[in-house]
Amino acid sequence: AEFNPRKHEFGVLSMARSADPNSAGSQFFVCLGDLPSLDNKYTTFGRMLKGGDVLKKLGSAQTVRGDYPKVRQGIENVRILE
Repeated sequence: AEFNPRKHEFGVLSMARSADPNSAGSQFFVCLGDLPSLDNKYTTFGRMLKGGDVLKKLGSAQTVRGDYPKVRQGIENVRILE
């Protein structure tokens, strides 16, 4: 696994994985707030520069059992800045 010292805070992108640190693949998550318990345990690789209001709206969607959104949520457009 490849960890880094970047903090898990609102808008940070991080790799999702199972309990095995070497299991990260193609899934990621965007932090809805500060998550210090994940620091140095998951790999962060980006940060949102705009759209915090949209992220908050996605995070506030009504959920059902298992913490799944009642109505499917999605992202229509992503731009990568170099």
